[in-house]
Amino acid sequence: MQKKRKPRKLPPVKTNDPFVKAGTQPTYKQPEELAPYLSDRGKIMPKSRTGLTAKTQRRLAREVKRARHLALLPFVSGQR
Repeated sequence: MQKKRKPRKLPPVKTNDPFVKAGTQPTYKQPEELAPYLSDRGKIMPKSRTGLTAKTQRRLAREVKRARHLALLPFVSGQR
């Protein structure tokens, strides 16, 4: 019988939330602030990669979706 392999865990990213430090919130009106939190394909990056707090990550996701519907951010970026 083979031993089960343990899943490889990535080291946790220290919460380095620029929105909390600046005392602001992510907003759809500033898509240039939201763009760094999107992957090269246009997907929203997870909290573990961005270092945002849970509350800010939820707000960021909501504002990215608003910006997409207003055509300020693309739904999909990148080419095949």
